[in-house]
Amino acid sequence: MRIVSFLPSATEMVYALGLGDQLVGVSHKCDYPDAARAKPVVSRAIRDVSGLSSAEIDAIVQQARATGSSMHWIDGNLLRELRPDVILTQELCEVCAIGGGSVFETAARVLDYQPEIVSIRPAGLEDIFQNILAIGRAAQVPERAAALVQSLRQRVATVQSSLADVVTPPKVLCIDWLEPLRNTGQWTPELVELAGGCEGLAEKWGKSRELAWSEVRTYQPDYIMMMPCAFDLERSAWEAAQWLPTQPGWKDLPAVRHSQVYLFDGRVPSRHGPRVVDVMEALAEAMYPDRFPGLAAPGLFRKAELGSYYPL
Repeated sequence: MRIVSFLPSATEMVYALGLGDQLVGVSHKCDYPDAARAKPVVSRAIRDVSGLSSAEIDAIVQQARATGSSMHWIDGNLLRELRPDVILTQELCEVCAIGGGSVFETAARVLDYQPEIVSIRPAGLEDIFQNILAIGRAAQVPERAAALVQSLRQRVATVQSSLADVVTPPKVLCIDWLEPLRNTGQWTPELVELAGGCEGLAEKWGKSRELAWSEVRTYQPDYIMMMPCAFDLERSAWEAAQWLPTQPGWKDLPAVRHSQVYLFDGRVPSRHGPRVVDVMEALAEAMYPDRFPGLAAPGLFRKAELGSYYPL
């Protein structure tokens, strides 16, 4: 079996299923686990945005959308050389990863045979589990996929059973982007709910949206989870320090007054792979540290040092 993944989330699923040796090509954004970095790279970004601010990146994205331009490029010659049996792609976000349409078009143009193309579009946690099962079937390891999904379900159930007595969940704001300010969508509000909170400004299984700062002040969140899409912990901290403390009423928010602002490695919550359950566990530990001490995967999140990152 020869597998090419154009999606970081799918690459993580492939490795979680023990199929890393059958993965022959990945996208330019597939960086987890570390072994994925050594695979042939079948796509490239049209423009490097690594050193740009949130506002600058957003401007590039909006321009690409307005002109119908692609933000990624597929190496058709390499795809032809790799001759995959299975290609993994997505139909969720063409900013974060190459869209399924481009993959289908390129495969039809450069390959002289028809590989199995699995295109996924998750909204919630159950969709993610079903995508793992679908990839397991395509890779002819359905039993492994079923076992992986069962283990993930058990971890969710363990957290939920420890929160059965929570009557009034705290109000949570998960920040997906800063300039412009956006909340999270799709699976993240569900993860917050499973972890014992309520993301009241977001729509479970719905799309993220731009927020007016006045909405945040009215909402008065008990917890703020900083998880800008694709930014690591240090970049999340830097971005937040530039913008959040300048907003009216920042220091009066309950989350700030009670030192309940957390920084997440934004490269994990934005991906719909097996590590979404890691995110749920981290959220649970952040909100209920006495119940879940040390539950979260190391390096996934940390409490913001308000005096350092958010000078008040």
